[in-house]
Amino acid sequence: MDLSMPSPALELNGKQGQMDYPEKNDEEDLDLIQPLDPALQQRITRKFDAHIIPWLFGIWLLAFIDRSNIGNARIDGLADDLKLDGNKFNIALTVFYIPYVLVDVPSNWAVKCFGANYYLPGLLIAWGIVGLCTGFVTDYSGLLACRFFLGLCEGGLLGGMVLYLSMFYRRHELLFRIGMFYCAAPLSGAFGGLLATGLADIYHGSYNRWPWIFIVEGVVTVAFGLVVIFFLPPTPSGAKFLSESDRDAAVHRMGLDAHGASQASTVESERFSWHWVRMATLNVNTVLLSLNFFAIITPCVE
Repeated sequence: MDLSMPSPALELNGKQGQMDYPEKNDEEDLDLIQPLDPALQQRITRKFDAHIIPWLFGIWLLAFIDRSNIGNARIDGLADDLKLDGNKFNIALTVFYIPYVLVDVPSNWAVKCFGANYYLPGLLIAWGIVGLCTGFVTDYSGLLACRFFLGLCEGGLLGGMVLYLSMFYRRHELLFRIGMFYCAAPLSGAFGGLLATGLADIYHGSYNRWPWIFIVEGVVTVAFGLVVIFFLPPTPSGAKFLSESDRDAAVHRMGLDAHGASQASTVESERFSWHWVRMATLNVNTVLLSLNFFAIITPCVE
């Protein structure tokens, strides 16, 4: 073998031994790895907190009020009017969780297809309409149908909200923001009970007491959903409350946070892949946390 011959994988430039490597744009590489000014990052984060978290807080608050108001309605005559004897009331509660569980993961794909700024308020409006219709049910089968569709509409909410936040916040910022909107869950018990107490005193025509809990709360939910559509930003690059330079910085910092996990330059250009679904589903942390959450929530429900 002639060791003096150049490797075929390398190109020579005129003289033997002087190789041409592919040209590299050092400025582009520096732009990709250059960290952002901490003051700029803090300003962008504060703006996201002010324009995103309050809306998600309201959505989560209404979600818990609308799914738990059936308990208040039972106290105010629902079980007697619909003749929910035996285990019928418990079955109506269980029916809610069947579509709720089944639609949770597929719903995240819909978030990417339709955009979270339309999809999340759309879910809100949909279950508000279902809640409103619950106030007009006259028998057990109608109640089961409403509870089923309520679970269908609310099933993709939590996963969609977490996915939505991951488009705007870096990984170490997510936990605090999720906790901020999740605080609405315990507050819903206090607000829902007080609201139901006042609404149960309404008597009008053939609709007395418990129907007004569903009717009024359903109208409020639909109205809030219509407002959210106009204010929830779609992605960092589409946030109108940011200047053009801030939008570029917001997109850049998410690219830095990805550490090469995604080749997409923006959220809009990301594509769905079953590879990441398998990785998330089979991850030992996902399995253990699911079992842990199941063990925590079961005694609370009982």
